[in-house]
Parts: sequence; C-alpha cells; structure tokens
Amino acid sequence: MKDNNIEEYRKNLLEKKNLLDNAIVQLKSEFIGIDNVIDQIADAIGSWLFFPEMQEKPVIINLWGLTGIGKTSLVKRFSQLIDYNERYYRFDLGESTGKYFDIQDSFKEIYENCDKEPFIIGLDEFQFARTINEKQEEIDKSSSRAIWDLLDSGKFDLIDFNYNIGVFSKLIKKLDLALNKGVEVAKGVVTENYEIHKDILELSEEDDNDDDDGDESLKTKNEKKLYFVPEVNLNNIFYAVSDMFLSKSELREKLNDLDGESTIEYLIQLYKKTLKPKTVDCSKALVFIMGNLDEVYSMTHDFNPDMNADEFNKQSLKISVTQVKNALLARFRSEQIARLGNIHIIYPSFTSEAFHQIIDLELSKIKKKIKTIYHFDLTFDKGINNLIYEEGVYPTQGTRPLFTTVQQIVNARLGKILNEIYINGYFVDRLHFAIDETESISDSVSLIIKFYKDEKLVHTWTDKQALVLGKLRKEKLNDEQAIVAVHESGHAIVSSILMRTIPDSIFSVTADSNSQGFVLARPQWNYISKKEIVNRLAVLMGGLVAERIIFGDENITMGASSDLQNATKLATYVLYACGMGNMLALFGNENMDETPSIIFDDAREGINREAKALLEAAEKLAQETLEKQKVLLLQLANYLSDKRAVSKDLMMDFLIKYAVDFRKEDIITDADHLFYRDHLKKQVEKL
Repeated sequence: MKDNNIEEYRKNLLEKKNLLDNAIVQLKSEFIGIDNVIDQIADAIGSWLFFPEMQEKPVIINLWGLTGIGKTSLVKRFSQLIDYNERYYRFDLGESTGKYFDIQDSFKEIYENCDKEPFIIGLDEFQFARTINEKQEEIDKSSSRAIWDLLDSGKFDLIDFNYNIGVFSKLIKKLDLALNKGVEVAKGVVTENYEIHKDILELSEEDDNDDDDGDESLKTKNEKKLYFVPEVNLNNIFYAVSDMFLSKSELREKLNDLDGESTIEYLIQLYKKTLKPKTVDCSKALVFIMGNLDEVYSMTHDFNPDMNADEFNKQSLKISVTQVKNALLARFRSEQIARLGNIHIIYPSFTSEAFHQIIDLELSKIKKKIKTIYHFDLTFDKGINNLIYEEGVYPTQGTRPLFTTVQQIVNARLGKILNEIYINGYFVDRLHFAIDETESISDSVSLIIKFYKDEKLVHTWTDKQALVLGKLRKEKLNDEQAIVAVHESGHAIVSSILMRTIPDSIFSVTADSNSQGFVLARPQWNYISKKEIVNRLAVLMGGLVAERIIFGDENITMGASSDLQNATKLATYVLYACGMGNMLALFGNENMDETPSIIFDDAREGINREAKALLEAAEKLAQETLEKQKVLLLQLANYLSDKRAVSKDLMMDFLIKYAVDFRKEDIITDADHLFYRDHLKKQVEKL
C-alpha cells in the first residue's frame, strides 16, 4: 500500500472510530439500564465496521430479551448513528406469511442497492422462524430458506418471478408475429406496415411514440416514427432486467442499433437471463438476530406489578449462553443453531432504578417538545415519577406499559392545559406538575398543575387521575387481609429462622388478581442438600401452620392449596428422582407419560411412606418454630393486617426486636461458601 493510500486509510479508520465512540455515548444516554449490552455490541461489530474488506461471511449478533426491553429500537438507532440508516433492512419474522417468495421479494431491494457492500439486516421476532414445533416435529417453512442461507454463507439465490417477466414473454411473441406479418424494422424503428404492428401490439394513438429526432428518412409522408419496441412495452422490459442496465435510455440505445430479427434474438437473450437465479452476496452484512426467549427468564409469565424488579433483574443476570442455546434447541435444528454463531447478548430485565430513569427520560422528551413548540418549560415533582412507576411498571413486561401510563398521566392532559392557557389568556413561561395529597383518595389521585410567569404563580388547574393498580393496592382492613397477613407471616418467619434467608418483600395486599398476598424469598442456597429438605418443606407449610396457631384448627382456610401442592411435589421429587430416600434409584408409577428405566412403586407402603414422613416432619418443625416465635408472628401479622407490605429491612427490624434466639450474623449472604468447598479443602489438607 502506497504512503498516500495509507494516510487515507488511517483517516478513514479514525473517522469510523469517532463515529462509533460517539454512537456508544449517545446510545447510553437514550437507552437506560443496558450499558453492558451496548458495550458488547460495540465490541462485536469492530471488524465489520473497520475492516469490511476482510469479511467473508456475515457478522451475526444475537440479541435475546423480554418484550419491551428495547432490542428493535436499539438496533435501529445504532444504524442511524453510524450512518447506516439507508442501508438498514428490518424483517419482522412474526409477520411472515410462510410463502417462499415473500421473503425473497424483501431481499430484492438489498440485491439492487447493496450487493457486495456492507449493510445491516435486522431479523426481528426470530423465535417465530422456528423449524421445529412443540412436539419436536419438523415444520415446513420454505419462507425462511433464504434466511438460513444468509446466516450460513451470506449468499443465496434470488429467483425473480414477477408480472413484468410475464409481459416480457408475451411481447417477444407479438414482435415475432409482427415480423412474420410483414413488419420491417431498421435501427429499432418500424419502416413498413405500421398499422399491422399497431394492431398486433394493440397500440393506441397515445402509445404511438414519436420523439421527433429529425430522421425523416425513416418516416413516410403521413406517418410518425414508430419504435419496434414501443415506449410502453420498453418499461416492462426494463423493470424485468433493471439489474442489467443503469437506465432505460441505455436499453433504448441498444435496441436502436438493431433490425427486427436481431431485436427478437436480443430480447430472447435478456428474457433467459431473467429466468436464472441471481446470487445475492451478503457476505459483508452485519446481521442482528432479535428475539424473545421467555422460558430462560424465570417469572416471565408472572404479570404481578408488585413483583420486585430488582430481584427479577438479579435472576436475569444469571442467564447463560447455554440456557439460551437449550431454549433454541426446542425451536430449531442443531445445525441451524450453529449458524447463529456464538455472539449471544442477553438483555437483563430493568431494575427499579432503571425504570425510574426511563420515566425521567420520557418526561424530558415531553419537556423538550413543549419548549420547542410552545416556548415554555415543564417541571415535575418527584411524586409524578413515583405515580407513573406505581401505575405503569410490570417488571416482566418491559417499558410498553410504562409508556402508556406516561401518555395517560401527562400527554393526555396537555391539550386541556393548553386550552386553559390560550382561551383564558394566561401568560406563562413554566408549568409545574405535582400531586395534591390532601385531595387524593383511595381510587384516584389529584394532579395539580401550577402556571408560572417569571416564577410568580398566576393560575392553578387540578384534575383527577383514576388509579388502576393503586386502587388494587389499597389496604382492605378486613378479615381477608388479616388471614393473608397471618399466612404470609408464617412463611416469612420460617424462611428467616430455618433457611436463614430474609424475604425481599412480604405482601398482605397485592395488585395481582391471581393472588391475595405473597412472600418473595429466594433462598441464597445454590443447591438443595439432604439435610435441608425438611426445612424447605417447613417453609411451604408455614402459612397453614400459622393460620392454625393464630385462628385455631377449625378456622384454617383453603389458601394453602398451592403450598401443599408444592410441598408434596418437592417431597416426592427428591425421593423419586434424586436418590434422597432409602434406596438409590429412579422411581415412578404406571401413570407417568413415559416409562424410562425406573423401579415402579405400586405399593401403598415403600417410597410413598417416606414422602409422607418428610411432610409430617416438616409440618411438625413449622409448628415448633412458629410456636417458639409466636410473639414475632403476632407482631408481624398485626402490622401486615393494617399495611400492605413489609420490606426486607423492616423484616430484619421485626426479627431483631421480637425473634427468639435470633442472630443477625447467621443470615446467609454468600451462597458460594457455606460448606462444601471448605470441607473438601480441609480434608485434602489432612492427607
């Protein structure tokens, strides 16, 4: 490479680097909570952006996450910021009709505009391109064949059957018939039997072209010049072979050099070329695979808005590439998964802080728009952000419900506010949104908008905002809340005392229609050992036992059905499948869907007796624990009978104040260093 070329190459690389660096900064300012995702994308696209000439296959980046997390919008915005907006092509595989030519037609634009050049493809909703159904049966999806070719070699054949090709074929036959009927042609123009030519081609007076180029020798006294291939037919030919010519005039110039027979021969050559597949070269492409794999996100089907967003975020951060590939294996063949490569970027769910930042970002966009159009400022109390969070955040559903709530609370009122300003003639330079707590009631909140001019209050306008989730979260202060308070307190106390795990939150009232209350407790233990099975079962029994202790055996309720189901399932699972009973074997019965190599346990005794013994021991342990901690049970339940929730910190306060034989330092915080590693190392040291 010559010195001047090296300098030009260096300058080009610096420009691209600055473009990418600026894009990263801008993306992190616009997309909250996914800085790590943005950094991973920037690292993955380096070779594609800086050295496309070295690329022999497409660079494939897989983005997996929940719905509403920002995959599609991030890729689109990234393409804009690196100046690829005109060379970004998005395909929604969820909208595919299943016909082969639907996707083929979509790729035609790429062939015409970006063949062999770098560009970006976004394959969205990729989970719908599955080739294996839920029964692990092959699905015939010819529509996605081009996609898998793209992901493999970056090249595929494009067969372009369209209306213009059909018209092209008929035109050749008509022109051949015209020659047989005596039409003569010189330099692309009809010289004899004009009317025959017009009749065969069904030309009107408007189709009889005359560009008046002054060549009078080719015209009769009363005839205009008539092209052998009239202009109206030339359009059909050009659109059928547009990849072979830069312009329609170039095609016309070629035809103007031919007589009739030569024209027919040349058109037949062009027609045959249109029937051959065109190889689309996408080897320089950057391909983003975007999809939802809900099964790798635990709790993804739980729409409870009271779910702890931070706890869900912690779980999402633990998702591995192996889990992603196992989920893909339920949808695609192994060799297809291999074509996706190994760049799998997993979106975390949003933390509560991220949700609040996203709300602030949305409010800032509204502020900017109002300032630009109407030339006054908008300001918001912190309470507005909290209201939007409380009413709009479902941790497993991303940002879409949140954006809708911003629309309901803020945008929908701006029209009324502007009418208030302009109809009544107020001069303002700032509007301030706040909440009037004194006027807010259980099922609605009072919004107060203050109008300022030069920081002087000139007007106040109020409006009611109906609460949807807020109404559901309102304390009931009835028997139902008291029962739930006792039940959930039982779970929480047994978890804290026996499992040494303090719940993240305890609810006696929740906005979730599927439950009256719940305890969110994730034991820090990363494994289940034999010695802790009874303790875990006792936690599940804790709710029912707490009801019995406080209300009496005859007053227990049916709220423990799911607890008993989960307890029975755990007890039988560890015995039937995990070898934690008296015999190391895999047990089963004749009601199982499949019959692997197992020992059938049909007798009433045997392993079922062991399962019952575990449940009885767990119930007894829960009873003893809660009897010992009865003061704590009463105090915690009493609080929850009046308040809807107890936080982790508040639960710790209750434990310190009321629990018997409780030590704060016994609570497990490091699940990776409890017993096994140290036990192994100590034995090795003794060798």
